[in-house]
Amino acid sequence: MSKAVIITSFIESEIDITRHIRNDSFVICTDGGYDIASAHGIKPDLLLGDFDSIESELPKNVKIERFSPEKDYTDLDLALKTAVSSGSDDVTILGGIGGRLDHTVANLQLLYHYNKYFSSLTMLDGMNRCFILDSEKDGAISIPREEGSYLSVFSLSERSHGVTIEGAKYEISDHTLSRDFPLGVSNEFKEKNTVISVNDGILLIVISKMD
Repeated sequence: MSKAVIITSFIESEIDITRHIRNDSFVICTDGGYDIASAHGIKPDLLLGDFDSIESELPKNVKIERFSPEKDYTDLDLALKTAVSSGSDDVTILGGIGGRLDHTVANLQLLYHYNKYFSSLTMLDGMNRCFILDSEKDGAISIPREEGSYLSVFSLSERSHGVTIEGAKYEISDHTLSRDFPLGVSNEFKEKNTVISVNDGILLIVISKMD
């Protein structure tokens, strides 16, 4: 499986980014993500963005793609387009959560949009991990228990039908979740694995560490 790792300009909580990178990973840094990569001794394969947040000098030994700040696509969008064109199948986005709310919302929209292009697409920082569950692509997923974490399930479709959650503190069976009522927030792991399935619709799964 071809893996790409995107290091964004903002990672709110501490995370060991090196454990998410394999020797053969295609590493993309967006703008100030290069500062974070350099601090961890990581040399990216590509650095792209409008470079409005980078503090380091632009490297001479890394491929660089510069874009105008006045553009329709965010830096993360450009990085995901690159991951698609590179043939990556498994993509991890480091950061992109927290900080400016508008950026977080935009990044969640990108997670929704690009999920269909990859077999696995995850966005995470040291506190949160999120991904999409699409009935047409996945249908069901088994999540190993994560101690000290909340598990939330949100409908991105107007209605997500046939939602079942098993192995959690609060279980539901063949339920309809709606986009305008967050019934699935702050659930908790109970069994060794929690299984989530949806017959028709798209879900956002968020795993967040408890304070």
